[in-house]
Amino acid sequence: LGCRLPGGVRSPKELWELLVAEGSGQGDVPPSRFNIDRFYHPNGSERPGSLDKRGGYFLKENIRDFENSFFGINNLEATYMDPQQRKLLEVMYEAFESAGVPFEKVSGANIGTYVGSFAMDFWTMQARDSEYFHRLSATGMGTTILANRIS
Repeated sequence: LGCRLPGGVRSPKELWELLVAEGSGQGDVPPSRFNIDRFYHPNGSERPGSLDKRGGYFLKENIRDFENSFFGINNLEATYMDPQQRKLLEVMYEAFESAGVPFEKVSGANIGTYVGSFAMDFWTMQARDSEYFHRLSATGMGTTILANRIS
């Protein structure tokens, strides 16, 4: 089992500790994500483009951190990878490691890979400026590629 969850949870043990302590994953918006002061308004639900909450459920780690060379991904390709793809690779590796299954054993094996995803935040942000699109954006931002990254 591998996980990355709000509240600084990076392992099943940390998740259990958070639950036993009746903790919460809610926290401040990381400055690396967006400037909450530009979007917050006490009546945000009545004001388009505004938020009426100053926090949310975010990963504490920098979502841009990724050891791409470990996964055989070059720097250029990693630049255009959605953070969901990066975190998925890390968590899947940890899940195999936690289960005691070496990568060599599953590499090339017939194994089904299924991933559910709903967020397109990275794509939406990149779509605002065509300068950020690259030929690698198609595989780097597509939710359909998530399962393929693992397989």
